[in-house]
Amino acid sequence: MNNPLFASSIRNLLHINVITDVQNEECVRRFEDSFCYNARLQPMFLAKNLSHLITDIQDGILYEFRDAIGICLLLMRIEEEPVLIGPFVRREFDAARVHRVMISRGLSASYEDLLRLYYSSFPLCSVSHAIDTVLAMVKTFWPEKEEFRLARIDDYPEKHKLPKEASSEILDYSILYRRYDLENQFLSCIERGDTENVMTAYRQIGTAGITENRYTNAIYQNPSVGFAMLRVLVRKAAESGGASIIEVNEITQRALQLAMAEPNYTKKMQIIQNMIMELTEAVDQARSRLRDYSTPIRKVVEILRHSYAQELTLPYLASQVNLSPSQLSRRFSKETGMSITQYIAATRCEEAALLLADSEISIQQIAAYVGYMDNNYFVKVFKRQYGMTPSEYRKKNAGKKA
Repeated sequence: MNNPLFASSIRNLLHINVITDVQNEECVRRFEDSFCYNARLQPMFLAKNLSHLITDIQDGILYEFRDAIGICLLLMRIEEEPVLIGPFVRREFDAARVHRVMISRGLSASYEDLLRLYYSSFPLCSVSHAIDTVLAMVKTFWPEKEEFRLARIDDYPEKHKLPKEASSEILDYSILYRRYDLENQFLSCIERGDTENVMTAYRQIGTAGITENRYTNAIYQNPSVGFAMLRVLVRKAAESGGASIIEVNEITQRALQLAMAEPNYTKKMQIIQNMIMELTEAVDQARSRLRDYSTPIRKVVEILRHSYAQELTLPYLASQVNLSPSQLSRRFSKETGMSITQYIAATRCEEAALLLADSEISIQQIAAYVGYMDNNYFVKVFKRQYGMTPSEYRKKNAGKKA
């Protein structure tokens, strides 16, 4: 098509599949493989029948097709080239209606579970809204074109329907099980902090034949839907693996911000992959740092690491982990080898050391930044931690990473 923006605009507005190369035999065959649930229910979705229909469509007409169970397609010819828009569904799954159709086409109840999965995989959009949007886009890109007439096809003509299939057919759920098995392997890599294998596991989800699965994939063609679901799954996996929920939230929120602002699909996917790796690394680091601590002490350490510059009291910290102040004090000292006060001092001085070595910010400003409003007290605490004053530390480590 001479104007690819027409197809991409419809995809972006309706989140519905748009195919412009439907005269290509391979393209039509892929359509059948991806979207034809059952030949008896959808003979028009078969490549040979769809090719006949595409050949017969006329200029100036927008065809609306609905199969027996309510899956919709729009067909039209633009600049002498046929365009297929869909599949999509116009309403939620109607079990009673579908049962009648299945019975009339000779299908047993065994088909229903997969049929529900298949039906719910498509975007939900009213036909009138889809038609109005398509015609508005035609008017936008080709303002000189005459108005399209509408034609509706409720089902493919009887002469094209196939003979009844053998009743001994065994329904195959293996693709569905394979999808969930690979997703679980991927999430397990994040939970373990397995930075070496997590990206391989992620890519396997997209290369094992399940991304073109007629039962689960069509609705995920909207990148926003797929990314939203992935973001929820990976952040929960990272949380289960022990990563700080503050860090998990920051990583996923930043990735969402960047992905929403990035129009390029390839770059958007790179942002998602970066998010996955950052979350896995966060789990790995948390496990290395906190693996010997109990759950309450892990949470307190997490709070201290992210809020070290605040005046955190022992009663407040104890309330966050449902312990008494004395219980928390004893358990923290036993598990970390230092008191909470000592831990806060060490964390503050560690951050101060980074700034001293890698910036020209004044020592007094650094002291206030890490939580010490009294500069003299900061110098005293820092010297206790590092065996030298902040000035001496800066002179020795200027330009180095602490």
